[in-house]
Amino acid sequence: MSSEIDKILDGCINKVVLIKLKNHTTIRGNLQAFDQHMNLVLTEVEDITEKEVKNLNKIILRGDNILIVSPHEK
Repeated sequence: MSSEIDKILDGCINKVVLIKLKNHTTIRGNLQAFDQHMNLVLTEVEDITEKEVKNLNKIILRGDNILIVSPHEK
């Protein structure tokens, strides 16, 4: 990963991010950690793809599945 991406993700640690996945799922959660492959550890995760929000608790998300990561403004 480039140092610019590292800086952006570092600024999102312990903050809520929105993530769009390759399978068209959208999730929201608190970013806890990431690595050079953009694997993410998220807590308080919610699947917000459908009208009904599904709680996923804590997940490890493989970087290969991620299309977009965006800071979430409340």
